Amino acid sequence: MLKVFSSFSKALILDRSNIRFALGVWLGLSFSIAVILSTVGIMDGFITSLKSGLKLSNGDITFSSRAGFFELGPLTKKGMKELGVASFSPLIESQAFVVANESSKGIVIRGVEGQSYSQVTGQEILPERESIIVGPELAKVLSIKVGDEVVLVMAQGNRQLDGLPLLKKFKVQGLIEHGIYQKDLRFVYMDQKELSEMLGTKGKVNMVSLNIGQDANQNLTDEQREQAVEEMVYDLEDLLGIDYRIKPYWEDYRSMLEAVEIEKLTISLILQIIVIISIFNVLSFVTFLNEKQSQQIFLFQALGLSTQSLRRTWLSMVCFLWAFSCAFSLVFVWLFNWMLSELSILSLPGDVYHMGRLQLSLDLSDYMIVFGTTLFWMILIIAFALYRLNKRSILYGLRKEFS
Repeated sequence: MLKVFSSFSKALILDRSNIRFALGVWLGLSFSIAVILSTVGIMDGFITSLKSGLKLSNGDITFSSRAGFFELGPLTKKGMKELGVASFSPLIESQAFVVANESSKGIVIRGVEGQSYSQVTGQEILPERESIIVGPELAKVLSIKVGDEVVLVMAQGNRQLDGLPLLKKFKVQGLIEHGIYQKDLRFVYMDQKELSEMLGTKGKVNMVSLNIGQDANQNLTDEQREQAVEEMVYDLEDLLGIDYRIKPYWEDYRSMLEAVEIEKLTISLILQIIVIISIFNVLSFVTFLNEKQSQQIFLFQALGLSTQSLRRTWLSMVCFLWAFSCAFSLVFVWLFNWMLSELSILSLPGDVYHMGRLQLSLDLSDYMIVFGTTLFWMILIIAFALYRLNKRSILYGLRKEFS
């Protein structure tokens, strides 16, 4: 069978015009497959980057009291440890304005314990007294850099709610990047004890960030890890009661993430039209060869090649074309990913899309679905066409031979 396939393909394709036609069909099909893969990769990359940025700023889970500030007592700490919480960090979160270079910006200011918060987020965030750590987008908007001084403007908390706002100078200690535009623009970190003194909270906090146990993160897929986080949320609800709000790190963006998943499915289905059009180009190529090389095909039939074997040979050629197209589509995908990462013309407005750059994120299941769907359409369309084309009798080929 392999020898027949080799002889058949050489007899039909080894012609300059036929080779050019075959290259065009191959590149067109490769590009169509790459477009679908890149679309799926952009959607998955957006979800992956967004969740990664959210986890960098929140840990796995955050909880806060509906009553405002609270004390994290020893019983609560013991209960979290028994549930399998690996690490946690109490926070103070408040709103303020930062003023620099005659400009101001509303911010979310977090008072953190450097060691515990760094352990939860995986980033080194160790603010010193009278210093703050800001996001790169905020630094860009205010035209500030490390070492500059800024002024924070905030209410005086529990001490004088009706009094004048509190103004205090701070030095920019460093920059911290979350990977999400809004957080890089809004989040500012400072020493928790200093913020507590400024707000008069007397050591109380209004938020706790935590990570689930390390055993829940080993050898698990992203979906399984998220399921483990969801289960921990339910356990914490039982532990803390209804007076606390408990949220996984993606909760604030849940609706957007669900919308992206739906859009990914919808766009992937619509883009199947591109693949089907490319497959019709393959069909045109097969029909063209069948007509142009009808004499050679007749000779193969006259030498004993049955109609069924002829159909199998055609399908084998189509499958080889599909395999080479899938392989070359990976080159296009790599090129698209490089363009998204490096070309400034493809940068995104972060205030609209939450991040300035996107990268393709594809796993094995994405490749299998796209490649498998393409093969299904090819076999369905080409097999039906070949059935009709090869119903011609040997007498028809004989007339073509001597016409």
